[in-house]
Amino acid sequence: MKLTIGIPAYNQAQYLPEAIESALNQTVTCEIIVVIDGSPDNSKEIAEKYPVKVIEQVNKGLASARNTAIMNMAGDFFLPLDSDDILFPHCAERLLQVAEETGKDIIALSIQCFRLGNQTTILMKDPRLADFDVGNRIAYCSAIKKEALLECGGYSPRMEEGWEDLHLWYDLMLRGKKIVTIPEPLVFYRTKEDSMWKNAEK
Repeated sequence: MKLTIGIPAYNQAQYLPEAIESALNQTVTCEIIVVIDGSPDNSKEIAEKYPVKVIEQVNKGLASARNTAIMNMAGDFFLPLDSDDILFPHCAERLLQVAEETGKDIIALSIQCFRLGNQTTILMKDPRLADFDVGNRIAYCSAIKKEALLECGGYSPRMEEGWEDLHLWYDLMLRGKKIVTIPEPLVFYRTKEDSMWKNAEK
């Protein structure tokens, strides 16, 4: 079983090296795809310094950039990683272990915030569809079976202002796909004043 890590890049050049290096430094070998989503900064030049697959496209937004990585992936599971976040070194190994043991379609990872806050978010155990009616119960950085993503067509490009991950969870669960959560932080989630998540909240 192999993991593909997809990193969309748009105007986050100052953080991109940390994200890429955290993917490269996993305790198991992963395929890494960086999608340069029409970024006006030097993200492409930075990504090309690393042994990763770099794909450049005109700016289409986060959902489309993730879909580009999915369409070009060779792994069995897809893990989206924002270009300003960081994976724990054993993240891929742990999630693949859980995927093998459970056979679930979505392996959801708990997160550790850093920068503006340092809270740890431990996910609820095995959330069901009804749990999402009161809010998003898992983080964007959850590993998803490639076959499940291809079945639903990936992320909806209509979700331009955020919540593309919540839309995907509903789509997958309505198709009968199952989630398992890992109750330990495996991703460092960067919190900052200006972010897509905060703008979507507004």
